[in-house]
Amino acid sequence: VLKILGRHYAGSFLKLAFPDQAVQLIGTLENVELSLPDERIDFIHRVRIEGKEYLFHLEFQLRHRKNLPQRVFIYSGEVTDQFQTPVISIVLYLERRKSPLPKEYTVKIGKTVIHRFTYPVLKLWDYEEEIRSGKLPEFAPLLMLIAQEKTEALLQEEKDLILREQDAQKRSDLLATAVMVASRYFDMNFLWDFFQKEVEQMRSSNPIQDWIQQAETQARQQGLQQGLQRGHEEGLQQGLEQGLEQGLEQGSQQKARSIIIRQLRTKFGRLPRPMERQIRSITSETELDQLAIRVLMANSLDEMGLNGSN
Repeated sequence: VLKILGRHYAGSFLKLAFPDQAVQLIGTLENVELSLPDERIDFIHRVRIEGKEYLFHLEFQLRHRKNLPQRVFIYSGEVTDQFQTPVISIVLYLERRKSPLPKEYTVKIGKTVIHRFTYPVLKLWDYEEEIRSGKLPEFAPLLMLIAQEKTEALLQEEKDLILREQDAQKRSDLLATAVMVASRYFDMNFLWDFFQKEVEQMRSSNPIQDWIQQAETQARQQGLQQGLQRGHEEGLQQGLEQGLEQGLEQGSQQKARSIIIRQLRTKFGRLPRPMERQIRSITSETELDQLAIRVLMANSLDEMGLNGSN
């Protein structure tokens, strides 16, 4: 989430870091590789302050980790050496913490400090009122992290702030990030309903595609389950047909096959590979409908009438 915001709203983070400085954003270095095993910095911003160029490295942290000061020290040294440009490293924390946050990496002999590397720390919760007032609306998706109470009213407040964004792609990504953060505290089915009107806007955001597909699949499965319930109440065949129609009319054959396989796994456990291959090879919508009905009525895999059921 922070990588998305950091790319779209680098200037806003710079304002938090340098509130009293005129900072000019002049470029971004992406996927910076360090000469360390498995270490990569997603992006570093090139900035100019008082006529001098710096590299601005913002490290995002949900909560403090013991090795963070050493990591910031190493990153700063590596990037300075690689680009031969002064580096400004700042750590941004997201989750509230009452105890003081470390701001330096030190090397000591006994109680004597031999080396000290310091860096500024930003605490996002210090800016909660500015975000809620609309002065920093780009940070609205993070309100759920820093607010004391995680409520539906707060989620609505976030959405209202996000919908003020005029840029369609940025608005899509902000909505997507709001969903991802909120999923830490709310059920996904609730979020699907809450953001239903905004789903189309979010489709252009890559991070949210899996969630949209999952939610749509769940909605179709719910339609099948409702069909089974109506079958008991109104007559099995009529109820199943109505439920199947609702569950499958919006999905392609591929999604229908995936739903059937998932239902079989849920009902009977792991499927034999030949059976799964057979289901994935079905192209007839009528056959898929009939198979979906058998899923609901079968008491064992043998009753499915598929190859590899034994």
